[in-house]
Amino acid sequence: MKTSRFNRRQILKSMSAATLGVAGASLLGKNSAFAIEGKTLKIWNDGDIRNLDPATRGGWYDETTMFAIFAGLVQFKSGDTWGWQLDAAENIDDKDPLAIPFKLRPGMMWTNGYGEVTSEDVKYSYERFADPKVNAVYASDWDALDTVEITDKYSGVIKLKKPFAPLFTSTLPHASGLIVCKAALEKNGGVITTDPFATSGPYQLSDWKPRERITLTRNPGWNGPKPYFDEIQLYPIADKTAAETAFDAGDLDVTSINISSVGQRKGGDATLTVRPALAYTWMGMNVENPKLSDIRVRRAIQQAINVPEVISATFGDAVEPAYGIIPPPLPGARTKLLYPYNPAAAKALLAEAGVSNLTIKVEFGTDADLLVAGQVMQAQLAEVGITLEVRQMDGATLTAQQQDEKGGTWKDIEMFFITFTTAPDPSWVTEWFKCDQVGVWNFQRTCDASWDKENDAASEEFDETKRAQMYVDLQDKLEETGAYVFLYHGSNAWLSPKGLKGAWTPDGQWALLREMALA
Repeated sequence: MKTSRFNRRQILKSMSAATLGVAGASLLGKNSAFAIEGKTLKIWNDGDIRNLDPATRGGWYDETTMFAIFAGLVQFKSGDTWGWQLDAAENIDDKDPLAIPFKLRPGMMWTNGYGEVTSEDVKYSYERFADPKVNAVYASDWDALDTVEITDKYSGVIKLKKPFAPLFTSTLPHASGLIVCKAALEKNGGVITTDPFATSGPYQLSDWKPRERITLTRNPGWNGPKPYFDEIQLYPIADKTAAETAFDAGDLDVTSINISSVGQRKGGDATLTVRPALAYTWMGMNVENPKLSDIRVRRAIQQAINVPEVISATFGDAVEPAYGIIPPPLPGARTKLLYPYNPAAAKALLAEAGVSNLTIKVEFGTDADLLVAGQVMQAQLAEVGITLEVRQMDGATLTAQQQDEKGGTWKDIEMFFITFTTAPDPSWVTEWFKCDQVGVWNFQRTCDASWDKENDAASEEFDETKRAQMYVDLQDKLEETGAYVFLYHGSNAWLSPKGLKGAWTPDGQWALLREMALA
């Protein structure tokens, strides 16, 4: 195996502390006590809450809180194997793919005096995904829904228009399956932002200091399994290096860390939890930016980047290169690229396009690992005559620009690093690259109606072999656009005290706060 020309330690050594960023290191204050005090848990969160509406939520930074304050009919199990378990439902029957009867657990109460959770709330929660006024980002999760038929106060039947393979893998157990309060939303305009109005999970949102702390306390109306902690404080720290420093200082009880830190943490005083991520990180290119409108230029960039070398320099042997967006072991994970590293081909494509002395930028959030990856790519692209500017910025600011359809500043975006997480079904991976996601989550702005149609068909296919091949084909077509450089799926790693019984989804993406307890 060829030894990488690039070494992470050398690259990091060349960067100043200011370049790496220490945002969030002082968020917790100097006098925070180490370890778990009483029944209060202090835990890292990837970002601040932005939107707590199941239909329009922002991402995992919202979902960690949402899984604690809302209840769904079912929920993800913690542990090493994906599966679901009952939550608000006393029972649910998944035998019929088109009609799913359920019965709620009686006596579950909404906060803020909105009474008992009923089947009317379930019907409202799921059918509102199709309401144009809601403008649901996750509308595809309930695209197959016909209606929720109410049987009585606690019972109903979810009726589908067509079979939907991901219903029990990535819709019902995920945030799109959470139940909202019909009365509270109708009283407050029908849409949630950062005030959920009423919740029915084991915790409630008791205080929020933007960009500083999210505080959850027990919900007295919860009649399910009692959570251990009286209070959970989530600290939004985008920079995992800063979060790791806060953990070492005793300011955090639990934190996620960069994969590059895993080696030095093995055998330490803290419990190290590492799980294979259901995530995908790639470099995207805005096909509507003039510098990248020619597919020959995009293809040249694809083939000028030696992804294995980038990953080796960034993570050593801890992470494998990706060959697509669908992570193993999900159906449809690819095992090879159509356009692998080939600098000679890259130079020929640039010459054919008549492009020379190209300067282009890649932007991304405060992630030390991606900063290393960007610097390695900078050297690789220089070998084919491209100057790469590596720019780190606030992740929320970058996303806002990518979604800025009114102001049009998305046009200035050239290339970017981005990571998406997914539920345990390939449909949840590919959904964000459809035409209706352009400017929403499809920041490459690639659009092909036939691709969308094939993607919809894959979600209805129950033959596992056929379905896997359909998702391979879909990824092939994405690579053909030249707008994607697939990087890695990686792992999620967490540090926690030895005395804590941690609880995460099998990919380590979501901390399941309601299940965490002292051992």
